[in-house]
Amino acid sequence: MSELTRRAKAAVRPRAGNQVRAYCELDQWSFDPRYTEGRCPICGWEPPGAPKAPAWLMVARRFEWELTGLVLLLVVLVILGVLVARAAGYRLPIFNSHPPAAAATHAASPARTIHTSPSPTASR
Repeated sequence: MSELTRRAKAAVRPRAGNQVRAYCELDQWSFDPRYTEGRCPICGWEPPGAPKAPAWLMVARRFEWELTGLVLLLVVLVILGVLVARAAGYRLPIFNSHPPAAAATHAASPARTIHTSPSPTASR
């Protein structure tokens, strides 16, 4: 392993001296205050000088990620539904405010169910 690789791994790997541990004597519990909002997870005791989580992490913990994901899923599904409907030839009346000119001038012809001339196969 090269010296550069060793230095890179050493910079990424957390060292044991960087670990911040606090000990709550009431609960006899050792904890890392960075992950518990600076307080004991059992009784809520706050050790003096304990590091707290950054502000962005506190906001991210309070944000409703599940609800945001559901709303995003709903939007994506509606967009996909509209794309599939348009690809199948359906047009929503909301997007087509005026009827096509051909539909206004020509009426559809009636269905041809009665034949006036016999079919060639019927004479056999």
